[in-house]
Amino acid sequence: MSYIVLARKYRPQIFDEIYAQEHITTILQNALNTQRIAHAYLFAGPRGVGKTSMARIFAKSLNCLKGTTSTPCNECHICQEITAGTATDVIEIDGASNTGVEDIRELQRELLYAPSQSLYKIYIIDEVHMLSKNAFNALLKTLEEPPENVIFIFATTEPHKVIPTIISRCLRFDFKRIPVEDIVARMLVITQTENIKIDKESLYIIAQKADGSLRDALSLMDQVLSYCSDEIRESDARAVFGLLPIQVYCNMVKHLAAHDSAGVINLLNDLIGKGSDIPELINGLLVFLRDLLVIRMGINPSELNPDNLEVYQNAANLLSSNNIMYMMAILIQTKQDIKTSSNPILIFEVTMIKLSRMDMMDDIATLLSRLENLQFSFQPMAEIAQSRSHEPRPTNAEAQIHPPVDQETYHSNVQPITTTDPSIQESDSRVKHDAASDLSLPFNESSFREILPKLTERIHKHSRLTAGNLKECEIAGISEHAVELKTTSPTAYNTLIKNQDMINETASSFFSVPVKLNFILVNATVEQPRPILSPEDMGKNNPLVERLVRDLDLVVKED
Repeated sequence: MSYIVLARKYRPQIFDEIYAQEHITTILQNALNTQRIAHAYLFAGPRGVGKTSMARIFAKSLNCLKGTTSTPCNECHICQEITAGTATDVIEIDGASNTGVEDIRELQRELLYAPSQSLYKIYIIDEVHMLSKNAFNALLKTLEEPPENVIFIFATTEPHKVIPTIISRCLRFDFKRIPVEDIVARMLVITQTENIKIDKESLYIIAQKADGSLRDALSLMDQVLSYCSDEIRESDARAVFGLLPIQVYCNMVKHLAAHDSAGVINLLNDLIGKGSDIPELINGLLVFLRDLLVIRMGINPSELNPDNLEVYQNAANLLSSNNIMYMMAILIQTKQDIKTSSNPILIFEVTMIKLSRMDMMDDIATLLSRLENLQFSFQPMAEIAQSRSHEPRPTNAEAQIHPPVDQETYHSNVQPITTTDPSIQESDSRVKHDAASDLSLPFNESSFREILPKLTERIHKHSRLTAGNLKECEIAGISEHAVELKTTSPTAYNTLIKNQDMINETASSFFSVPVKLNFILVNATVEQPRPILSPEDMGKNNPLVERLVRDLDLVVKED
């Protein structure tokens, strides 16, 4: 085959060619230089970031004819065979195709044979998470105590599916996604080598589309080259991937910021008429808004072409951060709604009209500030009822002029009233001062007798029974900070003792010092039982009873 795709042709062959994984290459190179070689390694990370390439380079570094080195020569026949995948002592196994216990047992039988021409026998198992649980368990003993000069290198994109007992027997290295800037730098070197003319924006488009995978970026580059040969322009790259120019999103944001609903709908209809897909259009707008939000935060996104930062900055200045976040939230919800809709265009049009009328919707922060500035004045219903009970009743004539209002109807229709009138606020403050004026009375017998009716009324709000029992008590004595109250009712005494803490707390609120009320149960007069009268005695004062006794011949029987 004459043509080799870029992803294979420019596969890394030395540690320095692996981009954005310096935290791993440094450790492995130091281990090679100090001869600290482990028996098992686990390479975990996203697709296309260099896991298998790293495993091959590490294998070449171990088996190169130069000896164990961090810089394999790539010229000896062993290095070349490892690069071509034909080395007899470096066995690459696809974990997805060899998942059973029998495959592992076959591997264990091969371990009995020593390396044929290399220093180490190396097994590279790709997508190791695809092995079954039984296969993993069969590998445990071999992995913990492998034969001499045998090294295992596992690669996986889903390390959470590898059982912990396997992970604990390996040195684990986590690969990270490759930044857009590094992908652009690598592709720029390759395009220059291949004499491919490409503008900077096209490189960024491909790098962003690759989503952190250098292998995917090179595959996308091949796809674009198939469309436009050896000269790639931004319009060609966007046409291949179905992406819209950023100017389209800028115009859309301008219409939204200007509350131009008609302009937004016309632009949307033009895009749909040209074949734009609604979900992709929403995704593109979400990404664009995300970039605007980051710029509003004072951060320059590294994944954007620096030449276009001014365009993004101008668009970001049209909207506030709150508006951008609101728009993104609405678009995310719209993205979910159109999945189950038979008319996604209608839903998207309604959404865009809604976003173009954000001026009709108050900002949440503004609403909260308004609520904080409102001043409400509430009066408890019990106080209202108490104040009305002392009002003079209207005369018949007044009642005819001012008929009573149905209370239920009144309270259902009444609206809360707020005011900032200084005179009303001053009056309200005087009422509050009067209500609090009895909280600093000196404690003595006269002051206690004075507040006792108020104390009973206040306790009545908590318990009518307790207030009634307290009202029937008599003062037996007053000491420095205590009052003795006596009652002759055992039931009342039990009720007062049960609520003594509440009574003391309420009483103390009237005075400048804590007050304690002690209750005493005094001996009540025991009512003597009435004597049992004979029928003759009952009939002495009642002729009817006397007649009944005589006619019925009644007698009293004593038990």
